[in-house]
Amino acid sequence: MALVLLLWWQPAELSAQQSGKLDTTTFVVLGEGLAAGMANYSLNEVVQSKSFPAQMAAQMQTAFPQPLLEGPGITDVLGYPALPVRVPTLPQGRVRVYPKQPGVDVNDETPTLFVFNLSVPNLRVADSLTRRPVSPLVQVNDSQQTAINLILGFPAMILNRDVPLWTQLEYAKAMVPSMALIELGYYDVLAAVVAGNPAQIPDRATFRDSYTKIVKGLRDMYVEVIVTTIPDPMDTAYFSNPAAVARLTRVDVSLIRDFYGLAAGDFVTRNGLSVIGNQFIRRNIQPMPSSLILRASGGVDISNRVRALNDEIKAIAGEQGAVVYDLAAFINRVHSTGVTVGSTRLTGDYFGGFFSLDSYYPGATGHALIANDILALLNQKYGASFPLVNVATILQDDAVTKYTTAREPDEQVYELQPLPSAAVE
Repeated sequence: MALVLLLWWQPAELSAQQSGKLDTTTFVVLGEGLAAGMANYSLNEVVQSKSFPAQMAAQMQTAFPQPLLEGPGITDVLGYPALPVRVPTLPQGRVRVYPKQPGVDVNDETPTLFVFNLSVPNLRVADSLTRRPVSPLVQVNDSQQTAINLILGFPAMILNRDVPLWTQLEYAKAMVPSMALIELGYYDVLAAVVAGNPAQIPDRATFRDSYTKIVKGLRDMYVEVIVTTIPDPMDTAYFSNPAAVARLTRVDVSLIRDFYGLAAGDFVTRNGLSVIGNQFIRRNIQPMPSSLILRASGGVDISNRVRALNDEIKAIAGEQGAVVYDLAAFINRVHSTGVTVGSTRLTGDYFGGFFSLDSYYPGATGHALIANDILALLNQKYGASFPLVNVATILQDDAVTKYTTAREPDEQVYELQPLPSAAVE
């Protein structure tokens, strides 16, 4: 059946590409957690339905089947210990959710044969070329392989027949897409930064080799390719400067600097915020581990390394005839100036309304804003007229935009003594 469908798609795809017009008939996405829609420490059908590729597809009025997952979802979260894989886990049943298909009985539980959002959380650029589904379907000690199996290997792995198990790029090419969006590299950067070792960010040559193979593999099929630049982690809510920490804790910024030995250009990580918050709640200020603090020079190093990778993405796009969407620039604008939707202002701060609780993936409104920015680019680049997402409607039901810092009575006074300077790391 798969072969029949692929043969049916191919002539239409080639004809559309040869016409030189943007054809969105078969829209596939190669990405990691950001394009998958991951938010608030999980990937599940609720957040997947609001991923920016899904919102784009709805506005382009093109089919976009996704590998929907029952809550609470799957995947490990960066910065926290890995947990043994339990699939299914309460209250999951079949884990993969099968949306009702037109003309199919409501009780039918046949899984979607193919999916077009091929994004896998925690996937590196090189993984797109090399990692494929591997039996068994659920791997107790490997959450990443389990995620690959459930997203790229399902239902092929449960069929009693000899069917191919594709890498992300192989899967995308097998769909013979008319249009592909590539959002890769963000996890490569995040994993290194969260581990506290920016030197683990891929070097330019290694990154270029893998990324070129992905873009070229699709462009050689006459696929219209849109690539996204990599957001700078320094523009996310994962890092908070002393002023932002002071706003969140409602403590004078000078105390924050003195208690924790922070200079104006230093940053506290997401986990560091939790430590500081707990210490103030308990009225017990202690030295904070150096691993939870990023000095100013480290932030500059991270930004420079990410900028170098983005230069490579832009160069590869130019060489291969792909279109660049500058996602990094958009996230930087959110970080620098914020964005207003109606009467609500969203910022890139923790609890600022744009990023979810994990601190580096957006909420539904953030995804809607990204979707609109890409749609505007497509309209400008191709002379298309895709309508934009009604962001105000998305915001109404987005819990991420309702987050706010805890407030205490005005008369509350912290009775705290600063640590001796020698005690601070």
